[in-house]
Amino acid sequence: MDEHPRVQVGPVPIHDASRADVLDLLMRLHAEGQGARVATANADFVALARQDKALARDLADSSLVVADGAPVAWLARAAGARRLERVTGVDLAPMLLERFRANGGARVAIYGSLPDVANAAAEALRGGDERVLFDPVICPPFRELTEQELHAHREAIAAAKPDLVLVALGCPRQERFIAEHFTVAPSAIWVGIGGSLDFHAGRRRRAPEWAQQAGLEWAVRLAQEPGRLWRRYVLRDFPTLLTTAPGCLRAGFRARRVAFQRTLN
Repeated sequence: MDEHPRVQVGPVPIHDASRADVLDLLMRLHAEGQGARVATANADFVALARQDKALARDLADSSLVVADGAPVAWLARAAGARRLERVTGVDLAPMLLERFRANGGARVAIYGSLPDVANAAAEALRGGDERVLFDPVICPPFRELTEQELHAHREAIAAAKPDLVLVALGCPRQERFIAEHFTVAPSAIWVGIGGSLDFHAGRRRRAPEWAQQAGLEWAVRLAQEPGRLWRRYVLRDFPTLLTTAPGCLRAGFRARRVAFQRTLN
């Protein structure tokens, strides 16, 4: 993964990669049978990883950590990223499926969400293309699973031999699940996609393109779900971004100084 260096946004290592870089890298790793663990990091990842050491380790050990949220992308660029483009969990799944279709199709597993949401999202992502098979679609109950249940889920994923595993458990559960179960399908691309299936299933509407480009997608989501999100955004994420920004700016300054010194030598 050294071909795309990482920059630190607080405790979260973000890969300095464009969208094309991300897709090329993941498809190459899959073709080589290595597989990949992918995290799509937004501001909440930064806030949670400051307190959750296991999450920080899972992100450090991931094959690829992309900037899902606009604020994370801004801070990564401030820290010295030069090629980085924002890659959201909502966008990454269909982009990967487009690449897989060009190569003949894909077997996709879904783990997480509610059954009606997961199945509707699978149909939308499949788009009527019989070369894309969603199996298994596993929607675990919202409680701690027994070892027997986890074993059955692992067996189902392993038996399907998926090319792509979409894990929709939310952070940090999905990152932990991927870390613990990646070896049951080690050639697959495992992606933590959070609540992305709600958008694909039509249960939630994405922010307009102008709001996404302006980095105001969070404001649209907050307006849609104020009761669920205001504490997270106002009390956790925004303060974390403010305290993280100075370190990113210092890192970016050091990177520019080193680059300038190299031009003189």
